[in-house]
Amino acid sequence: MKTSHSNSKRQMIAVRIIMICMCFALFVEGALAQSPSDSRAPMDREAELVRMMNLNLRYILNTWWPAEKDFVYAAATNMNSDQQLTPERRLAIQNSARAFANWRDADDLPILYLSREQAENGIRPVSHAIYCIGLSLHYGYYDEEIVGVPREDARAMCEKLIRSVAGEHRSNHPESTDDRYWGDSWQSPLWAENIALGAWLLWDDMAPQTCEKVERMVIDEADRLTYDFEIPYYRDAAGEIVYPGDTKGEELAWDAKILALACVMFPDSQKAPDWGDKLRRMLVSATAMPEDVGSERIVDGEKVGEMIDGSNVNEDGTVVNHDLVHIDYMATILEEMGDTIAVYRIAGAPVPAAAAFNLDRIYQGLICTDLGKFDEKLAGRNFYLRDGDGQPTGDVTMPGENDWGKPGYAIYYLCDVLADTLALDTDIEESCKARVWEERHFEKMSAQLSRETDGEITGQYFQTGENGFVSGELFMMHNLAEAYVLRYGDTAK
Repeated sequence: MKTSHSNSKRQMIAVRIIMICMCFALFVEGALAQSPSDSRAPMDREAELVRMMNLNLRYILNTWWPAEKDFVYAAATNMNSDQQLTPERRLAIQNSARAFANWRDADDLPILYLSREQAENGIRPVSHAIYCIGLSLHYGYYDEEIVGVPREDARAMCEKLIRSVAGEHRSNHPESTDDRYWGDSWQSPLWAENIALGAWLLWDDMAPQTCEKVERMVIDEADRLTYDFEIPYYRDAAGEIVYPGDTKGEELAWDAKILALACVMFPDSQKAPDWGDKLRRMLVSATAMPEDVGSERIVDGEKVGEMIDGSNVNEDGTVVNHDLVHIDYMATILEEMGDTIAVYRIAGAPVPAAAAFNLDRIYQGLICTDLGKFDEKLAGRNFYLRDGDGQPTGDVTMPGENDWGKPGYAIYYLCDVLADTLALDTDIEESCKARVWEERHFEKMSAQLSRETDGEITGQYFQTGENGFVSGELFMMHNLAEAYVLRYGDTAK
């Protein structure tokens, strides 16, 4: 018995040693599987992303909506114009803002008392809010405990917004000449797509009349782009600059999204082939480079050289906007093209190859372009900054001062997610792959959202004076919601 007991004890010790070795091996394997530049414990990224989105939704539905909504309308001048509001118009704006805040008692909510020239400040933030609320409810990550607003109230608030802004679109007032009705403007397809996508995700829960207003809005904006819109280029086919200091890449990318949405919402429409053809041409034009003019490269069955008449992106992947070699507009083009990809993903439909055209070159431009070619003081540095050992930091820079203010890291995080999911970083060294930058930008973004004001985490990206964009908070949230679709989203219900 004594010998048997000793053998059993030796066997138990041996088993324990084997188990310890196996656990150690698994630990090493897991560590090696992480980025070579990141030895920190992995985060439950999806859960943390969802938490951060709900923090910002809490800000949107509890602070921006009732308390700060007035700022959307009350700006005396538009960002893009010096036109002053009349006293009568200002009073109408204030009254409509109060009705907006007291949404439960406002049966008719005419919130858009702004001329079409001033509509960006009024409509764009609302359109982003609809997009973000709609996606959170559709995908089920809306968290009542964090947001502090019941799910059904959030849905009702979102429909209220949809009914209001879609109802104020020119397509729903065809006989009117009043300039309060928006549409047919340089940015209206962007707003219409955000509004309509949020509506489409809540379609079965909305009143038929609201759905009809959205349908008319989508078709009107899609038809205008298809039949009455000439594609603009920063450079023409001969290489001459047409719009000095102002790429048209981001405008084309955001305009194109409404065509993508029209195609998936109304696939049986007789106009769908025309919408799809113009969509592909606009997407390719948005990211076309001088070398693409006359190119034999095939995209979606067509020669690129036959689809474009100029270019909007420099051959190094950079773009010029606001007379600057501008990091935010490189990121915006990636973001807007990614939004078209997200639309098709939500619909469970094949994504046109045009939606990814040259995106690898733009993303690589963020990481690899030596800024010394634009400013000798920045020699050896890139838009995405590395440390002294060449490792990603998460910080960003650009030639000249960014005229939007402090960075909104959510858009760079989105660019990294897009690059990783589409393998846009194939030609980039291992230590600077999109996944590594994604980790760094996520940390920066998390730090922004976790800051406290008066001892409370507000869920805001920007503190007072940090960013000059009227839609800043909601645009950042839009980027997170889009990243969620690209990284974790499944097909529509």
